Amino acid sequence: MLAALGVKTVQDLLDFFPFRIDDFSRVQKLKDLRPGEKVTVAGRVVSVSIVPSIRGRALRVGISDGTGTCYLVWYNMVYMAKQFYRGQQLVASGKVEWRRRSWELAHPRWEQTGEFSGQGLIVPIYHATAGLNSSMISRIVREALDTYGHLIDECLPEPIRRRQGLLSQKQAYVNIHCPRDTQMWEKARRTLAFREVFFLQFALLLMKSQNERAKPVAPYTDFSLPQAFIESLPFKLTGAQQRTIDEIREDLRSGRTMNRLLQGDVGSGKTVVAVWSLLAAVANGYQAAFLAPTEVLARQHYKTVVGFTRGMARVGLLSGSQSAQEKRITLERLAEGLIDILVGTHAMLEPDVRWARLGLVVTDEQHRFGVRQRLRLSYESNAPHMLVMSATPIPRSLAITLFGDLDLSVIDELPQGRKRVYTKVFEERSRHLAYERVKKEVAMGHQAYVVCPVIRQSKSGRRSVEQVYEELKTGYLRGVNVGLAHGDMPREDLAKAMQEFVEGKVQVLVATTVIEVGVDVENATCIVIEGAESFGLATLHQLRGRVGRGSKQSYCFMIFSGESAESAARLKALENLHDGFSVAELDLRQRGPGQFFGLKQHGVSEINIQDLGVTQDILYSARQEAKALVDAIEASGQLPLELSPLLSIVNARFGNLLQHARSR
Repeated sequence: MLAALGVKTVQDLLDFFPFRIDDFSRVQKLKDLRPGEKVTVAGRVVSVSIVPSIRGRALRVGISDGTGTCYLVWYNMVYMAKQFYRGQQLVASGKVEWRRRSWELAHPRWEQTGEFSGQGLIVPIYHATAGLNSSMISRIVREALDTYGHLIDECLPEPIRRRQGLLSQKQAYVNIHCPRDTQMWEKARRTLAFREVFFLQFALLLMKSQNERAKPVAPYTDFSLPQAFIESLPFKLTGAQQRTIDEIREDLRSGRTMNRLLQGDVGSGKTVVAVWSLLAAVANGYQAAFLAPTEVLARQHYKTVVGFTRGMARVGLLSGSQSAQEKRITLERLAEGLIDILVGTHAMLEPDVRWARLGLVVTDEQHRFGVRQRLRLSYESNAPHMLVMSATPIPRSLAITLFGDLDLSVIDELPQGRKRVYTKVFEERSRHLAYERVKKEVAMGHQAYVVCPVIRQSKSGRRSVEQVYEELKTGYLRGVNVGLAHGDMPREDLAKAMQEFVEGKVQVLVATTVIEVGVDVENATCIVIEGAESFGLATLHQLRGRVGRGSKQSYCFMIFSGESAESAARLKALENLHDGFSVAELDLRQRGPGQFFGLKQHGVSEINIQDLGVTQDILYSARQEAKALVDAIEASGQLPLELSPLLSIVNARFGNLLQHARSR
């Protein structure tokens, strides 16, 4: 069960942080209780009894504090009776109600105490899974801290901790999992958030420093082939595309290895820039790789590259669904230099794939191509130039922090003639209007997406993929070919569902955010997002970008099923906000930078770092401290002994950075 949460070692367990705490530290006298309030009460057990109830049998544990009596009640959990005895001192928290002529707390959080100190519980709340609830996780973590806490090493240099006002590692772990008060919990969160950002910054800046000092590479001198490609296009490049191509050309001419991040909104024309770069490598006698995050997208990129290059280069495809013979032939041709551009997934970079002369790697969706993979490529004997693309708009200040080893190019201009996606927020009661438009679009021969926040029904009440799929097939969209796609499906089934949508066999695809990356269907003109308040603005904008990819008018409908006026206003902002970087800036102001760490980075701990409440201040401070440390190491040319614990952790996460550094 823990493994399902990504917890496989004791370190993973300690790094599985609670995403919030419930502060029940203020204890209320039993005589002062009011029905419906969330309270913490304390007292000695005066009775333990099992009574009949309409739900079966109930365990009732009476406690008294001298001012009154209250009963803790568990329905159909009578096996818990053996945990209680008369005279036992308890603290319990929950919602109090007046039932059976007495005060009751149904299924409360509770804890046995010794002599009561007068303070109630501060309860950490963890992301749970089936069969393993938050309180069980809390108990397991506490046991691990008791057993292994003495083995926690300090990993941040003491001067940095002092300057930043941070706790020691052991204090941070104790106070995030077993806080004595809210202030110490927040201080622990800041310490651990700083640590995570600092590790990433230190690794990225060290990589950048080594790349800049790396041995020179042969400069590219021939750009006639990519120029012929540009001249063959039936449209004119935007100013932003041309500026980006100029920046890449300068990198390739410079005699140093290019490491560049290309950011551009959905539909901004990044692929044209990518193909220009691939052909630049070919023109200078090199092979090039074009990596995609999914097989579906790899196949789409392959078709695009073949269509764009029109015989200018020999293009190959390497995908998981190819037969063993097809793969063998492709790999043989690659090794012999008979393929100029190979398109595929990240499997292309496995050690057994041999290149005759790899000169450039273009990778789509940067956050799925992690630091560790970039590092491995960077330190190969003939490190290829690297261009990493992202359609996830990230504010510039944050992009520099997240991808600090890369130079940054931004395409912030859409091609002429591209229509804006009509965007509308509907309340739950008007939901049917969105599906009326879906029916109209399908009747016109177009396709649509429906996105849901969860796979299965849960207590949250949010509409699930499975529920909406059944509902649409038998209701609003009866007679329409509706498909299903979510992350819990076997990989082959998911790939098949996506491919059938791409090929037009499925008219409406009901999915989770698995469609956020990896599907490019010009015929899709409508997207409905259920429970839209569950998503961040940047994610909603990404989802909206799945439609409007052709010349047809497209629609995005966000169904708001919450009650918060603030959430509704947040969604309404998207009706008039169409530029991804503006959306990202708004998201940054509203939710802070932590949510951008959901973009998977190799080396960032498997924990969900956004749960630590990363702030702009932490990002800035961690980057400044990491930069000062890397500058000091580069200036002295040696590694101070006190940095050994830090380097052990960074090397374990990112690969042997310092080993590579010394070998250069």
